[in-house]
Amino acid sequence: MADPIIEQLRRRIEAEALSLGEAASAIGVGITVLKRHLSGEYARSDSLAKYRLWLSGAAVQRTGVAAAVESTSPASDVEPTYPQLVDFAPPQLIPAQRRYVIDLFCGCGGMSLGFERFKDGQVYQIAMALDIEEPMVRVFNDNHPSPSGQLPIARRGDIAEFMNEAEILAFYLDHLARTTGDQGLSSALMSLGPYSIGTLRQTLREIDARFQRQLSELRGEPEYVVALRNAGSSSLGQTSVIGFHSATKLPTTSIGYPKLGPLIWHDDGQISPDAVRGAIEADEKLIKSCKAKARKLWTSELNKLITRAEGSGRGQLASAADRINRFITLLDTKPMLLVREYWISWRAAREAVRITFLDNPIVQSRLREIYEGGHQVSVLLGGPPCQGFSRIGRGKIRSLREQSVHVQEDEDSVDSRNQLMHQYVLFVSALAPEVFLFENVRHFQAVVRSEGIEFDAADILAESIEAVSARGLGYAVARKIVVASKHAVPQTRERFVMAGIRRDLEGALAGMNAASWCLSLQVREPVPLQVALEGLPEPLFANQADVSMGSSVIASCLPISLETATAADVYRSWTHSTSSVDGHLARPPRPDDSAFFGLMGPGKRWMDYRCDEAPTLKLLSQILTTLQASVAQEPTLAQKLGVDPKALETLVSSVDGSLTLRLLLESIQPAPGEEQHHLLTQTYLHKREGAHGDWLARMNASLPSKTVVSHMSKDTYAYVHPTVPRTLSVREAARVQSFPDDYKFGSVGLVDGFKVVGNAVPPLLSLQFAERVAKVLALVDASRQSKDRRSA
Repeated sequence: MADPIIEQLRRRIEAEALSLGEAASAIGVGITVLKRHLSGEYARSDSLAKYRLWLSGAAVQRTGVAAAVESTSPASDVEPTYPQLVDFAPPQLIPAQRRYVIDLFCGCGGMSLGFERFKDGQVYQIAMALDIEEPMVRVFNDNHPSPSGQLPIARRGDIAEFMNEAEILAFYLDHLARTTGDQGLSSALMSLGPYSIGTLRQTLREIDARFQRQLSELRGEPEYVVALRNAGSSSLGQTSVIGFHSATKLPTTSIGYPKLGPLIWHDDGQISPDAVRGAIEADEKLIKSCKAKARKLWTSELNKLITRAEGSGRGQLASAADRINRFITLLDTKPMLLVREYWISWRAAREAVRITFLDNPIVQSRLREIYEGGHQVSVLLGGPPCQGFSRIGRGKIRSLREQSVHVQEDEDSVDSRNQLMHQYVLFVSALAPEVFLFENVRHFQAVVRSEGIEFDAADILAESIEAVSARGLGYAVARKIVVASKHAVPQTRERFVMAGIRRDLEGALAGMNAASWCLSLQVREPVPLQVALEGLPEPLFANQADVSMGSSVIASCLPISLETATAADVYRSWTHSTSSVDGHLARPPRPDDSAFFGLMGPGKRWMDYRCDEAPTLKLLSQILTTLQASVAQEPTLAQKLGVDPKALETLVSSVDGSLTLRLLLESIQPAPGEEQHHLLTQTYLHKREGAHGDWLARMNASLPSKTVVSHMSKDTYAYVHPTVPRTLSVREAARVQSFPDDYKFGSVGLVDGFKVVGNAVPPLLSLQFAERVAKVLALVDASRQSKDRRSA
């Protein structure tokens, strides 16, 4: 049903006999946007606000960050500069048809949002987004509704599963047909030689359903229940055991109904009977080969468990080994051996059907023809999860140079997440976007040394992409460490970004390094944290992972004038709103922690309160040590001085650099039932530079924030509010990340809220990339149109 505002809008335009162009100009929106909304397409709240203002007779002032960013030329210190790009007129940025964008490893949508909202949505359309984590996908879809409603824009799936270019094309085209309601595309996908996409989906659905029925029946057997009980629930929740299920895609071992994980082509909406054409029959020889591969995977993952269980250790390590061993024993029981056989048959059948369908030359040719018939992706976004390349916990990347982009596993790669980099290259090869943006941790381009050989992950990625396709495509690439605080984001976040421009576009971009220009954003003065936090009231509190964040608060903001277009103005116009916001939920501080937070100065870290080099401390330590030695030599001396030797021993051990912290904590009333402040342990007191001494820190309102990270889902001690004795809320963290106030996080809990925000790309940074990419592509379009006119 159409929004009442849209109906009022339509009636007024008709009553005043306005053309769409005249109406769009008066309202302050693009004509394409107005046309889409009048035709029934979803209208965002910012567009509806403009319509209400126009209907009420108020003048619409075109503010918004797009105006501030687009109307200013890059600063003089931005290199390279090209007049033909810098001075490109804004109206020329609007293409005849919006450019399709795909966001891989999309998270909650930070990178997509900047592209989607650039020029009020007239330039880009987010066609598809993929991520493996359910909270990320949920938040993304809460904020990026599907045009047709048949299928969400963001899909949950393991990107490592795509086995070749044909599967990527098939998945994308099917997704595009159903999210846009494109009947022509849907019909085309029914004529793929002997099969249709509907046939593939239906066949895989039947295979999955059969496997789930088999497991469900087995889980009702008494022998299975007894075996599970003997293993114990703690073994099934052990991290390595969870990893075994994730790697094999085996449904979590339990007595409940088996649910399959994030598989591509699984549980992906309704299938019309008309869309099913033909039947996919896999060859027995192929099935046998797929079964052998499945057995090898099971054995490989089992051996990893055995290796981890053999690790020696005490405490938690010993407990983990015991839990892993109990699960290994469970796998050797009769019911679980049967599960293994069911799993092998299921995985082999699934793979064999996909190979039969997607390795068919007729299908591959037809998919390519359909894709290039007006459904091409212009921009590919995204970067694989960064842990595999980050300085902490990074695996060696020894064999990446030799690997084909079609290889999904590498036995020589310590961190399997590194394989996702190759999947990114496979998507580039399949989709041949005009532009790609690859984003990762700052240390992605650091040199990795392994067995005497040095590797640079960024070099390997660049080499893989520069000659990516057998069809002769290539990309001119550039890379840069982008510091968010230099570009109106109130955060010192540093990220590696690589841009690629397809080489066949170079004719329109002669004499310029367009890839480098796309990364050379305008440098602005830093936006302090106080600007990010202004206008928000005190948050609600909860410390439960499952507490809803749907409660709303009103966020007021200061009047904004964009005449001077300072960095703070740009930031405010993008983020701040006068409407309700959700996700303004923080962890309630313990009273004793709150008291300690109140003693900390702005910008101070835990380790800043140490006094290791203080002369008085050294003198005191020397005197006490001498006294202790004297008491040990003359036992009667302690009695004469009235000194307890044990108390003296305790005092001597306490006089170190953490003494100042100890005194501060001892001045605080302990929590009821506790003898002292809970931070008064050597584990905490010994923290210093090099030992995560910044694990507890108070933020400085006058400076940009430190980098917001997903670790906030575990604790937020490193993000103590600059003026209030508590840690940041999810909404405040989202403000630091430059998410607009109308971006919704209310459908996930506190823990997931911090995780999705911490993992995101700052949308305001993405918006600036979107503007640069739009100018490059507009120049390409103009060149093509000029050639067409000359040849006509």
